[in-house]
Amino acid sequence: MNRNWVYSLFTLWIVCSFACTRPRPVADVEVRKENFVFSIKGTDTLSLDKYELSSMSDSSEKPVMIFAFGGGFKGGDKSDKEYIPYFEFLARNGFVVVSTDYRTALKNLDTSEISSPEDFVAALQYAIDTAVEDFYDATGFVINQSQDWNIDVKRIVASGSSAGAITVLQAEYDLCNGHELAKRLPAGFNYAGVISYAGAVSDRVPPRWGKMPCPIMLFHGDADKTVPFEQAAMENLGGLWGSSSIARSLENLQASYYFYKVENAGHEISGLPLSRNQYDIMSFLTRQVLGGENLAITTSERVPGDTAVRKDFTVQDYILDNLR
Repeated sequence: MNRNWVYSLFTLWIVCSFACTRPRPVADVEVRKENFVFSIKGTDTLSLDKYELSSMSDSSEKPVMIFAFGGGFKGGDKSDKEYIPYFEFLARNGFVVVSTDYRTALKNLDTSEISSPEDFVAALQYAIDTAVEDFYDATGFVINQSQDWNIDVKRIVASGSSAGAITVLQAEYDLCNGHELAKRLPAGFNYAGVISYAGAVSDRVPPRWGKMPCPIMLFHGDADKTVPFEQAAMENLGGLWGSSSIARSLENLQASYYFYKVENAGHEISGLPLSRNQYDIMSFLTRQVLGGENLAITTSERVPGDTAVRKDFTVQDYILDNLR
């Protein structure tokens, strides 16, 4: 038998076998969206959108990403077109994605009633607590659907942009510090991870954690005048502590975190990483959340020769920007 003929036949057999047995590429599978009402509070009907692959060859329980939209606690849309590629990317990488409503308590704020920083801090704290309460309720709803949705309640990740980033960071912060609102979730529950795009936590003092938090990923521009990179807090009153302060507190705890800071960038970092940093996000999820690696990672991005911009914002600057 001709050796070349045998080699060609063998090669053809390998190619055909691979073509017949390889799984269908995930990229070719449609991402299905479903809507569910999870709570009715007064005149507000709160719902969430679930995104997952329309056909799943793997029958194992899936991790979940619950997302909170941005909008300054004044507005926003859980199905904003800016977020959809992020949701679909996560779904194609094995996650069930949930984008949730929450009440935006500053949408009817009468700015004429804000006569002092104290007034604004009180209004902001109420808005944060309201959003966290609703985020907890959305989480509880997801937990209750675990069997029907075939999800792993030990692998629920919280993610949010801007006001939504504050919401998810505060949700983890309150869980770790035994806040009364945390009782809305099952005893012993914690998120598997948190991803924040330009977020902060609210407290009277710099961030301190009553127990070890889950792995946290923080994106932030160091020239953000909407949500502070470092802090916008006053003595005896408190305020917001941004990603830099949070990362420092996590470093002191020897907790697992990934801090991605962008030099001379502003509040656009509340949205840009959802599209341009998808593989950094997946690395965090794969290694530190799903893989359980205890890592402290800091990435500093800058444009060589870039002109420095203003970064010394005052509490008054932050208040004025958020009252617009």
